[in-house]
Amino acid sequence: MRTSYFICGIYVLMDLASSDERSFRIYFDEFSIKYKVPDIFEKMDSTLVQLNNRSYINAEMILKRDVADLNVRAIMEFWKPKAQTNMKLYDVRVDGCNLLQSINKNKLFNFYVKSFKKHANVILKCPLKANFSYKMVDWFLDENDLPLFVPLGTFRTITEYFTQKRLAIRVLVHGKVLPKS
Repeated sequence: MRTSYFICGIYVLMDLASSDERSFRIYFDEFSIKYKVPDIFEKMDSTLVQLNNRSYINAEMILKRDVADLNVRAIMEFWKPKAQTNMKLYDVRVDGCNLLQSINKNKLFNFYVKSFKKHANVILKCPLKANFSYKMVDWFLDENDLPLFVPLGTFRTITEYFTQKRLAIRVLVHGKVLPKS
């Protein structure tokens, strides 16, 4: 009987912890996608919209041919308020196709991918198909997917996608972690 009370208590605590209100919000100043290999892309568009105190991103990509070879380099830098120097939070290189296959095993990117899955029109997997419209609709970083405490400051991420050892896409994001107002 004590075990069942203990288990119920753990579930109640987990539910309370997951419902705690975050004291911050994520704001994107800039979101840009630049594609470098026009022989691969039929279309590449993105827009950043500020609505109801949140930043939303819409993006669409159509490929001219299948892409089975995908490598990713991701960098994130962070500046605390009034700091002159930045902190590099990560600088990683990963096989993009392996990352898509083992999404739940890579904790570093798991919350990004969880967020992408909510807003993508398809489950991403290799090979990426030609003549298919890959879309992200009203994508945002949900603060509830992040830890309870995230420091205030400014961040920049650069994510580069390579195929056949050529830089195909560079995604640049500037943003802020602001107090919730």
